[in-house]
Parts: sequence; structure tokens; C-alpha cells
Amino acid sequence: METIDLIAQLKQNIVRIQHTDSLDDVKELEFYDFQIINTIFYYGLKHQYSTEGFPEKYNKLIKNEDEDFQDFLNYDVKSYYVYKIALQHDDVFQMVKVYFNDSNSNYKDENCKEDLLISIKILESEGVNLIFDAESFGTIPLFRPKLPR
Repeated sequence: METIDLIAQLKQNIVRIQHTDSLDDVKELEFYDFQIINTIFYYGLKHQYSTEGFPEKYNKLIKNEDEDFQDFLNYDVKSYYVYKIALQHDDVFQMVKVYFNDSNSNYKDENCKEDLLISIKILESEGVNLIFDAESFGTIPLFRPKLPR
């Protein structure tokens, strides 16, 4: 299955459940969100897409599956990488566009690019970046609650 088809399928699962307040639905929504970001993240790694020296600075940690580095690669960090490379590579941009599009309306490239830039700004304002510092990693809060969209 093509990566973009998988993302479209996962997005359809999100569309079906996103208008409820049930905790199970929220968990399911987060699961599909994570699956989409993870899929695009690993697609970017596989195609050796780079931004800000990431991931090549950490190839050894990735290859050795370093535990601290794997913890560093949380949803926000993966999202940040995905959004940054989406601005550089059209194939990734198209995947993110499918992910961001919440309706069947005409979601234009300009709107998606604007949404990407806003998402990047929000993550940066929360201190998210692609710099892994093994020395201070244990002192940074790893996870924050994710609010439903």
C-alpha cells in the first residue's frame, strides 16, 4: 500500500470519530494521529530527508536504537520533523495535506503551508526542536497531554 493511501485511510478513521467526547474515542483519535505522524516520520528517514542536521547527526543513535534517543523521539519531535520536511519535499507535503484536511472541501496548498508554519511556531514556542542532548535529556519533561483537535 502506498504511504499516502495509508495516511488517507487512517485519516478517514479520525474523521469518523472526531466529534465525540468519549475517552475511548479520544484515545483512538490520538492513536490514529500518532500512526500518521509515525508513518510520515519513518518515510522521511527512509528517504534521508534532512532538516537542521536531523537525522544525520543522530544516525548512530538511530541505528543502535539508543533508549534515551528513542524517548526523545516523542510525538511532538516527530511532528516537528515531519512539518519541517513537508516544507522542503512535495511528497511529504502531500501526505501532510491529506492529514491536515478535515473535510472534503477544496483545501488549497497555500492553506496547508500556512497551517504547517503555524504548527511549527506552536511547537517551537513549547520548546520542541530536533536537538538531542544526552547530558540534559533526563531533565526535560518528556510528555505533555495532547488535546483533541
